[in-house]
Amino acid sequence: MDIKAIIFDKDGTIADFSATFNPATKLVLDEICGGDPELLEQAAQAVHFDLASNKILDTSIIVAGSGVDIAEALSSVLPIEDIEEFGSGLDEMYGEVCQNTIEALPGVALALERLHDAGIVLGVGTNDSEENAITQMEALNIEHLFESISGADSGYGAKPESGMIDAFVETLGFKPHEVLMVGDSVHDMQAGKAAGVKTCAVETGLAKREVLLPHADMVLSSLTELANTLNVK
Repeated sequence: MDIKAIIFDKDGTIADFSATFNPATKLVLDEICGGDPELLEQAAQAVHFDLASNKILDTSIIVAGSGVDIAEALSSVLPIEDIEEFGSGLDEMYGEVCQNTIEALPGVALALERLHDAGIVLGVGTNDSEENAITQMEALNIEHLFESISGADSGYGAKPESGMIDAFVETLGFKPHEVLMVGDSVHDMQAGKAAGVKTCAVETGLAKREVLLPHADMVLSSLTELANTLNVK
């Protein structure tokens, strides 16, 4: 597999999804529900967040959805007049909270450095906002490794649409077969397939291997295995 560029999902692939988003989601839900325990329970159910354990369930829209997707899920229990505006507000709230909760997966920074130093062009394509992605990569001190960072609000659409991957391929002058999409969700794999690039799923998110396997060209336990798999020196 002759790969010249790799575009990575962020949460569950680079960042530890549970460590970052479980506490962040509890804080965000508390804020938007204004301290109303009954409304909090309803909102948590709408986005499949378990209040007893303070954990995002693997069926939650938060796993792979954008701020707008989460807003749509919450609209069944909250009086949301403008889904787009509310979704943008959620992105801002998550952005502020995640500055304190963001945590990289073990070994990921070194793995990314190895790929970068081997001359492979790296990018990020996430359903989070672009600003959140940039500031979180800065917080992890790895933003300099990426040639491109795109979010669901960058103008290319959100995954599972292929827009942000298409833009990555075309803007940087690669051919689809020279590019690899790495992510932890079926949405990531579907976006990669739609863009015509190679796909690699990692088991560091909430999706199980058996769920990812039918949608990916390969499945690895973690991003840390990627350099050896690609025979990077």
